[in-house]
Amino acid sequence: MRNILRYLVAALLALSAGLLGILVPGGPIETRNFSHINPLILGIFNTFLTSLVIASVLLIYYILKNVRWAFIVSALCGVFYFFVYALDLGSIFPVSPDPMPQMLFVIEVLGTIVSLPLTFLSVRGAINSQEQVMERKASSRSFVYLAFLLLLVGIGIITFATKSAIGDI
Repeated sequence: MRNILRYLVAALLALSAGLLGILVPGGPIETRNFSHINPLILGIFNTFLTSLVIASVLLIYYILKNVRWAFIVSALCGVFYFFVYALDLGSIFPVSPDPMPQMLFVIEVLGTIVSLPLTFLSVRGAINSQEQVMERKASSRSFVYLAFLLLLVGIGIITFATKSAIGDI
């Protein structure tokens, strides 16, 4: 059961990251205009969203290694995914004068639904997991390279998303 739990949490993290990742402003799904919101606020919000996606992707490795702290952080990610979608679906933040596209609505509802088992199963994984000793050499070096690459990609995404949301692109 523990192996299945790890794979379920990893799959839910990947699905959550994918669902949120395809909603980048300026992309094919998120087409609303947010030019009335302060660019600094949009930049901070896009940084949070991008960090959430990147953290989810990076956590998958540690979840599969059955590392307790990764399950705890994964549960927090599940809560964050829930609140991000709930705020938008509830028209709390970010609010746009443009109507929400139907595909965006469907993906956000699906993301909200996925966030619930992600949170629950991550908490259960944290309770059941045992700290694993990580191989320190090659795997940690590869992880650092991957994290750095994702950081660079994240900076590009944040810049693109913020400019697109305010209508500069």
